Amino acid sequence: MALIAHRLGYTYGRNTGFAVEAVRDIDLEVAPGMLVLVAGTTGSGKSTLLRLLAGLLEPGAGSVSVDGVAPSAREARGAVSIVFQNPESQFFAETVLADVAFGPRNLGAGDPDSEAAQALAAVGLDPQAFGDRSPFTLSGGEARRVAIAGALAMRAPYLLLDEPTAGLDAAGRRDVVAAIVREREQAGCVVVTHDPEEFLAHADYVLVLAGGTSVFAGPVASVYERANEYLAAGVRLPELVRTQLLARARGADLPRMELDPTAAAGALVRSAREVSR
Repeated sequence: MALIAHRLGYTYGRNTGFAVEAVRDIDLEVAPGMLVLVAGTTGSGKSTLLRLLAGLLEPGAGSVSVDGVAPSAREARGAVSIVFQNPESQFFAETVLADVAFGPRNLGAGDPDSEAAQALAAVGLDPQAFGDRSPFTLSGGEARRVAIAGALAMRAPYLLLDEPTAGLDAAGRRDVVAAIVREREQAGCVVVTHDPEEFLAHADYVLVLAGGTSVFAGPVASVYERANEYLAAGVRLPELVRTQLLARARGADLPRMELDPTAAAGALVRSAREVSR
């Protein structure tokens, strides 16, 4: 059981004078219970990759399979849920609750309104306060959270999110990250971002794109051991990680990188005490 991309490629305007290769030779495997980060600068191919994984674009090369079948196959219906970078493009219903409930209702859920209310609460929006509002009256941050709630409500085995925390305040970012981390307990999650710091502590695997191709791929631990490769793609390391790498370069005994600030502080203090003895 997995969402698999094999030697995946896609060219916009193929066979025309305006052809632009967006994705080339990408391999990726996402199993339920995994959180995968896809990072890279603007124009690196991240959003195109997400659309290929969701079956919204047909690969020009290679293949995508969802639990052994193509994303467009009847058997894959409801298996992949996607949140776009511009959430307002997904809205169509008269109320927030109806919009969020559309997915589970279309898939035959027993109580789609209840599923929608739970999903809204998961992203920090009170269903009583927001359920009857028009989605077109929401602020940018509220709209993004409602779009994510709509994806969560579908209970799909695979959840794809394009810049899910963009435009959110600190509280909104915390709510969304927490909701995605909870969702990965039952689903495979792919988060596309140009700034992976918020999710790195929770991720299992990192794929960094540049110019449409993979320039870094591996488990999260490899980010710290291969930091130069990671940085070469134009992606910043989290400050917490940079601090530990600098300390290690200056002689600190840090056998592994800590992603929790408290744990990292403890490791740095213990190392400093050892040096002072």
